[in-house]
Amino acid sequence: MEILLNEYLLIISPDKNIDKELIKIKCEFRNNYGCTHAAQLKPHCTLLNFAQYQNMENHLIKRFDLLASCFSPVKITLDGFGQYPFHTIYVKVEDDKKLCKMVKIMRLKLKPVLKGFETFKTTYMSDPHLTIARLMTEAQFDQAWTEWKKRKFSSSFNAANILLLKRPINEIDFQPQGNYKEVKHFELTGQEEKEEQLTLF
Repeated sequence: MEILLNEYLLIISPDKNIDKELIKIKCEFRNNYGCTHAAQLKPHCTLLNFAQYQNMENHLIKRFDLLASCFSPVKITLDGFGQYPFHTIYVKVEDDKKLCKMVKIMRLKLKPVLKGFETFKTTYMSDPHLTIARLMTEAQFDQAWTEWKKRKFSSSFNAANILLLKRPINEIDFQPQGNYKEVKHFELTGQEEKEEQLTLF
């Protein structure tokens, strides 16, 4: 029996109004600069990216359920544009200690399970952002950044859940196969961070 290998993303998605605004911006990058990857994935903030075999998914879901139950909703504040030269432009997320603490605890509690692969390392959010365009050519980047580095964008939303996505990857070369599909939403239901619950892992 074949055991599938998947790439997983654990993300926070903006609310509907901000989502519409960011999709419009992504479409501008596609239409004005030829950034074909810009509009392929909906706006999101990635908390965790990892590879794992399909037969581990139910176990992972139980762990994410427990983690989510220990945290209350998080306010996400967006402010301006940033860049990774010379390939990516994104919307900046203001430094949020609560969000960073959530990811730090995830790293601690999931590390024994998500050991990663030699050619696909598990990565945790270190610089929170919502990508507008990635995999840009240097020419696309230079043109877009010249126009967007002074543009204003500010908004905020309350993130009440986190979402796990997956897509198959080729186990030989670790290249993705197809589009991401939703696995499950995990509600952030804790009234406050409950450190005692996290000891149950």
